[in-house]
Amino acid sequence: MRVSDRRLWMFRFWLAIGLLGAVLSGCNRIDYTPVRSHASLPEGVIEPGLIERANGGNLAAQHKIATLWMTAEPGKRDYDVALGWLTRAAEAGHVRSQSDLGRLLVNGVGLNGADFDAGRRWLELAIEGGDPTAYHNLGMVYQRGQGVVADPRRAVSLFRKAADQGLLNAQNALARAYESGTGVEQDMQQALRWYQSAAEQGFSIAQYTLGDIYQNGKGVELDAGEAVTWFRLAAEQGYPPAQAQLGYMYAAGAGVPVRYEEAARWSRAAAEQQDPDGCNNLAVLYLKGFGVRQDYGEALHWYREAAQRNHAGAQNMLGSVYLTGQGAPRDLVVAERWWRAAADQNYAPAQYNLGGMFSRGLSANLTLTDAEAWLAKAAAQGHQRAEFELAQLRLP
Repeated sequence: MRVSDRRLWMFRFWLAIGLLGAVLSGCNRIDYTPVRSHASLPEGVIEPGLIERANGGNLAAQHKIATLWMTAEPGKRDYDVALGWLTRAAEAGHVRSQSDLGRLLVNGVGLNGADFDAGRRWLELAIEGGDPTAYHNLGMVYQRGQGVVADPRRAVSLFRKAADQGLLNAQNALARAYESGTGVEQDMQQALRWYQSAAEQGFSIAQYTLGDIYQNGKGVELDAGEAVTWFRLAAEQGYPPAQAQLGYMYAAGAGVPVRYEEAARWSRAAAEQQDPDGCNNLAVLYLKGFGVRQDYGEALHWYREAAQRNHAGAQNMLGSVYLTGQGAPRDLVVAERWWRAAADQNYAPAQYNLGGMFSRGLSANLTLTDAEAWLAKAAAQGHQRAEFELAQLRLP
């Protein structure tokens, strides 16, 4: 028996033992059920003859059906059906199905729980078959510590093997590791190299990250024009954070002339995908009437959308709205709640506002100690009004 055959046999043996143990112990593990009927497949999604080819043993067709179920519109996805098809193809030796099955089991998305051991074994088998996505997926397992002790160095080693084979999300993951110094010595030039490689091949997340790097001058000279170039490439692919940032660049005139209509167009594109920065941008534009008809109701709506998605600036703004009663009924309890949400994210203006509620006698919940603590946090970030008010509070 060849070494590769022996490994495959041993893998299947231990996988079967693991599944048998789960059944005997009655624990809540993944249910490997047969593939169900296809009567509920969405119309127009499955090409003619695909199911017949899959049922006839065509492994690529089986994998494609699984992929369609996992990537269908939200509400129409069926991970149980996908699991069945992936298992069927993976057990027959389809390497990409082995990798996708491993990732599905490890993440447990849409299933009744994760199965780290079985997922990791499938990924290891797919690596033996040479699938680059399996290197990346297993790297994520070790980076996140999913069923194993987190091992950033091993994660980087796996990312590199996939990146060297041209896998774009692995190149992006390797770049992030170099940028943060996680699992490897921090090296911004290596980070730029891998971000650039993925971005030039159309990977939207890397394009957005390059835009952020040039906008903020991280390891490069600050270049707003270059930032806009990369933000636009990612935005045109529908990546919400890039759309929001491109909208901001048009509103601020950074790297491009001020064009509020474009700012509103890109901010709306991001906001409609529930991006918090896009929601906040659009709220500001409605508040000021820039690029859109001024509408305080719309502004308040989008501030709420952003605040509910943890945007500290929007939370701070909502606190001010409820304090003043301009645009919503005055409610000091609600104002304090929104300011506290932003202050807990270390947002200095909200920390100042929260501390100021005490000195103005606007809160029954805050003590002098609370007020001093919040003002001190804001002052430590250079908030000058907080510094002044803190000094006033401490006067004998």
